[in-house]
Amino acid sequence: MTQGPGLSREEKQKLALRCFQDKVLFCKTFLPHLFPKPIPWFHRGILAILTRDASWLPIYGELDKICEHFFHEDGDGIIHRVFQLLPDGTVRMDLGKFTLLMVPRGYSKTTIAGIAVPLSDILYKVTPFTVYVSEGGKHAEMQLDNVKRELIDNPKIKAVFGDLQPKLKDPERWAHDFFETKHGIAMAARGRGSQVRGLLHRGQRPVKILVDDVEDKESVSTEAQRQKTIEWAYGDLKPALAIMNPDANITALGTMLHPECLLPTWSNDPEWTVVKFGARLPNGELLWPDRMDDAALESEKLSYTRAGMLHVYYMEYFNESRPSDLQTFKPEYIRWEVPDNKKPMQKAIFLDPAISERRRADEATITVAGIHENGRIYILESWGKRGCTPRELVDQYFQLAMYHKPSQCGVESNSYQAALVHLIREEMFRHNYYFEVVPVTHHTKKEERIMGILQPRYAAGYIAHIRRFPELEAQLLDFRPGIEQHDDYIDSEAGAIALLDPYAAHAVGEVDLAEDEMPPLLEEIGGEYSVI
Repeated sequence: MTQGPGLSREEKQKLALRCFQDKVLFCKTFLPHLFPKPIPWFHRGILAILTRDASWLPIYGELDKICEHFFHEDGDGIIHRVFQLLPDGTVRMDLGKFTLLMVPRGYSKTTIAGIAVPLSDILYKVTPFTVYVSEGGKHAEMQLDNVKRELIDNPKIKAVFGDLQPKLKDPERWAHDFFETKHGIAMAARGRGSQVRGLLHRGQRPVKILVDDVEDKESVSTEAQRQKTIEWAYGDLKPALAIMNPDANITALGTMLHPECLLPTWSNDPEWTVVKFGARLPNGELLWPDRMDDAALESEKLSYTRAGMLHVYYMEYFNESRPSDLQTFKPEYIRWEVPDNKKPMQKAIFLDPAISERRRADEATITVAGIHENGRIYILESWGKRGCTPRELVDQYFQLAMYHKPSQCGVESNSYQAALVHLIREEMFRHNYYFEVVPVTHHTKKEERIMGILQPRYAAGYIAHIRRFPELEAQLLDFRPGIEQHDDYIDSEAGAIALLDPYAAHAVGEVDLAEDEMPPLLEEIGGEYSVI
């Protein structure tokens, strides 16, 4: 079927009906410049929620993902699925009047909420009066202008639905913050804090209010500003809705910018259905690999870590608040300091190969640590790589060992990783440089080693880094007992520090703790290592 101006009346009607019944087809047919690629499953779920129509979802499959990941957790911890696949193959959608979709910033939610859905509602006369609300009036008006431009300039829309812009002599308004089509469907744009209560069109309040990124960095920067936004949302925005209309609803999309801003407030309100997404799903899969793959996400994390803004990274990309007072390793624990080279230092190097099938997702890591005569420990090297070959590991290990000349050299020897010890010994003959390699077998869990060896030392100020090690710092700040996580860098660090145990007697003298505050050495070190 052609889609140009030459469509017959019957063809127009059929195409319009098909696109009404299939929201993806609508986007691909009339807005291909905005949706040039396949629409991913989570965008389809958002489309269904914003249009309040899930009947078309089975056309595109992946219903298991949509049903699994679009859920709301109530105050009692009970999971409520937004979408349910019924025995007859149809999908049921359960929503109340107020819905919040928390999505990472930059994941194209504005394209859907600010253009595609309002345009569909207008063309099909679904909602007589829609209000689009954003962080500022100018931004909201820009989105309104985008919708108007599609109505005016989009040849496919004009071919199928006709010219909907009123003439100057017509009674309908066509302004920068409000417009009304020839068939009486209206849309208004408002910014945060603006007058929305009492907003009427032909005597009717808005039936649909779309709230898109209503907060910005400035509006959440102080407690007074955050409270002002919350009071406006409850005192002006909510009462603006045609609450007696059974179809009336407010759907908000946004990204958490502060633990006490509007979005977390709505999240704690039992009237709101809250669906939260991070850049990575709970099962470890990426939410939208085409937008951000593993390498890009990790690069962003390290960038935020270097800037001391890891907590912002988790809000921006995971809609999570991670208060520093709940961190095992607080930001102030991480210190950077250049050791005094005039003082003697004993050094240790430790390799965690991470090459077994069970640990495929981990990185092979090598840590070099040193201890001064005053007991202060320095992290001299923290290296890691995912998918290393045994040869790469041996070369890197030998290079660091030759450079730092550690007195203690360890390699985790669980299962077949012990073969690396033999490869390292072969390398010694090639370079005519010899040192003793200690195969280390762990008899405690990784979490116990990290908590026993690292946490008390960092908390007491015993450990300093000689420079920035972003991957190590990120894992330290991320670490939470009882949570499955990547902790290969810090476990390797614990292994290196444990190898310094024979020199731990130096940990007296120039330390900040009073003598009666010093815990017993074995209690502080924790963990359990043995030599094969």
